[in-house]
This record gives sequence, structure tokens and C-alpha cells, in this order.
Amino acid sequence: MGYGVMAYRVDIDRLAALCGSGDNQARRAICGRFRTDIARLNDDLDCSNDRGAPSVFTAIEHLVMGGDKTLPGHLYGYGFKYMVEFSGRFLDNSQFYPCPSSYLDSTVDPAMKATGAAISMSDLIFRGAPVSFPSPDDFPSIGYWTAAEVAAAAEPLKSGTTDEVRAVAAWTAGAAAEQKGIVGFYH
Repeated sequence: MGYGVMAYRVDIDRLAALCGSGDNQARRAICGRFRTDIARLNDDLDCSNDRGAPSVFTAIEHLVMGGDKTLPGHLYGYGFKYMVEFSGRFLDNSQFYPCPSSYLDSTVDPAMKATGAAISMSDLIFRGAPVSFPSPDDFPSIGYWTAAEVAAAAEPLKSGTTDEVRAVAAWTAGAAAEQKGIVGFYH
């Protein structure tokens, strides 16, 4: 197992509106749907799964319910990933998992740029989240492309000649058809 890109087609405006909304029903739905996965991740991160303890569950609560963000950034990053997964659709990442981030920067980004597209894989994984919370010191890395950026890139990417660019072209075509953005994570 290695590191790689996980990308999701999602309505970024609706996702941003969920953050700080105080929608406890949505918070409960997110935590309930991914309870087993979150508990396993908390164990991997040496966090307690006890109610109110610093954990990914607590990070999701802070993100949805609002208030001070007092936890380490990686907990918010992983909590945000579950919110994105709940709200969006996972995109085929077989070209990018496993995949060293240096490959994205040195090989995939130039191939994307050669099509005339104004997006990069670097932005998709290192730009930061489209909502405000403490940045993770390490993993997960987070980035995004807005719906407008995706729509503008969809046509140029169709001319891509590598498997990686064709994969991104498929992502952007699907997202553009639904007027959605793409949020990415690297870990």
C-alpha cells in the first residue's frame, strides 16, 4: 500500500454551506454512515473513540456545528474527507493510486498544461481545503478545483494523450456535466 490521490465530484458550495451550519442531523448521518471507518482511523491515529475526546468524530462535529477549531489540523482534514465522501461521488483513481506526489508535479501536471487546461494535480492535492479549518501539518493533503475551473478545463483536457490526462478528462467531463467541482486528498 502506498500514497495516492482520492478525488470526489462534489457541489463545493453546498459542502461549504454544511460547514458551520449547525445541522446536527447531517453530522449524525455522516458519523453514522462511516462509524466503523472513522473508529478504525481514530485507532490508527491513536485517538480515543470516546464521546467528546479529540478524534475525527469530534472534528466532524466542530466542522458541521461550528465554533472554535481547537484540534490538530490532521483530524479536521480527515473529518472533512468524510464530509466530502458523504456529499460527493468518488472518482476512479486507478491512475493515481499508488502514486508519488513528485510524479504528479513532474509528469502529470506538464501533460495537463500541454492541453491548455488551467488546472493542475498539484492544486487538487496541495491547494488547501475550500473551507476554513487548521491545516494538517502532514497528511491528508487537500486541494480542489471549483466548478468554474472544472468547466473551463473539461474541453482542453479531451486532447490529452496520456492515460493520466485521459483519467482527469473523464473526471472533469462528469463534474462539468453536473456543474460540480472536484475535491482531492493525498495520503
